[in-house]
Amino acid sequence: MSYKELKISQKLVKTPYEKLIAACLVSRDAADLEAIDSLYKQCQERRLYLFAEEHECASIVAARLQALSKSSPQWDYALDDWKYRLNQRFEALDALADALKQKGIPLIALKNAGIARGIYPYPEECPMGDFDVLVKKSDFEAAHEVVMSQGFSLGFRAENTIEKEGVKEGLLSGGTEYKKELADDTLWLELQWRPIAGRWIAPEVEPKADDLFETAMPIKGSNILLQDPVSNLLQVSLHTAKHSYVRAPGLRLHTDVDRIVRAYPKLDWDAFVCRVKRMNVGVSVFFSLAIPADLFGTPIPEEVIDALEPPRLQRDFIFKCIEKAGLFHPLAHKFSRVRYLAFCAMLFDTPKACFHSAFPSANYMKAHYGLASNAQLPACYAKRFVGLLFKRVKT
Repeated sequence: MSYKELKISQKLVKTPYEKLIAACLVSRDAADLEAIDSLYKQCQERRLYLFAEEHECASIVAARLQALSKSSPQWDYALDDWKYRLNQRFEALDALADALKQKGIPLIALKNAGIARGIYPYPEECPMGDFDVLVKKSDFEAAHEVVMSQGFSLGFRAENTIEKEGVKEGLLSGGTEYKKELADDTLWLELQWRPIAGRWIAPEVEPKADDLFETAMPIKGSNILLQDPVSNLLQVSLHTAKHSYVRAPGLRLHTDVDRIVRAYPKLDWDAFVCRVKRMNVGVSVFFSLAIPADLFGTPIPEEVIDALEPPRLQRDFIFKCIEKAGLFHPLAHKFSRVRYLAFCAMLFDTPKACFHSAFPSANYMKAHYGLASNAQLPACYAKRFVGLLFKRVKT
């Protein structure tokens, strides 16, 4: 079997607008400007702009059109506006990292924040809704105080989440969320001590923040740190899966894999595959790699993707769910409750891994939820299970 038989781009990308957006999302230095130009001629300008805005990638499309000398004031504004907002946001993040360092607290920028700050040389092409940052659990409460001292306040962007607001709750859930009003923008920040949280990964096998800091790399000119390439690729792969590959912000999430892979042509793929298999997340990572490989031509060795490929029936069920949900229109309703639960269940490598995600070990439950005795476990397990069934974690 090979992932290529899924014909991902052929089945998921059909209209000229979809094809143009997908072509523009490829990393700038690898983008096919000739193909973009041809597709652009098939699109109506206003409709294309609205489509790009819907998919939160107008600045990226604008950059490609500028390269083709086909830009216009609205496209120029989209690119300049994002560049301005990102500069403001990173000034605030750098100030936070400086303040944390004064307290002896290191900070890692996760996902798109790390990509824009330390990997991709065209940060204006990295639109994002918030910054996700990581600290050690032992530093979490002290980091919270520093965050608040920098003018942030507690709050959630998304409603109906499992997590509750507050630093004590963040110590249980894995992190908490803040916002800061800038001159004419709002910066949302997720301060995390738990790098990954998803329905389809057992808590016991999640990477530990302390381990990630051991291999973190400095970002030149900043006190912000960056994950090592293997850890970073694993992080964004699992993040894409956490969004079910199609939920908001949708398609542009897949650019994270593309940009990291292209930034590290000598990435240690053997180490990556070994870590994925050790964590029992091969199924979820398979689709996070296969989609950009087919869609963007991301140079991921085919044998790497094939090594993670799930059994055919499992693979085809998950892909059918993705196909039915669609890669585009990220704010549209994507899954029924039953289909979403079935989809999440199928992302596990084994039934045992699925069971352990819903019902972690007693030691984990007692430590994570602050239980005093085993007598409290049944009620806590029940509450956790109901939460997994009827609420979605923050994405």
